[in-house]
Amino acid sequence: MSLLNYFFIGSAFTFLCDVLMNLKPIQNHPKMKNTVWGWNERILCILFWPIAISIFGIQFIKTTLKKFK
Repeated sequence: MSLLNYFFIGSAFTFLCDVLMNLKPIQNHPKMKNTVWGWNERILCILFWPIAISIFGIQFIKTTLKKFK
């Protein structure tokens, strides 16, 4: 995988996170009230996107499984 592909995938994932965090139901969630999503967080997400996707996926699966219990 080339370096350009790595940054492209990171940028696409960060864009997805940006879109999700700007949705009204997510912004109104009590745990998101004091969350900051600035340029520092975006750059770190682009650089460390494999870790960010892993954390996102694990938390998504945990939340989904809780709803079915």
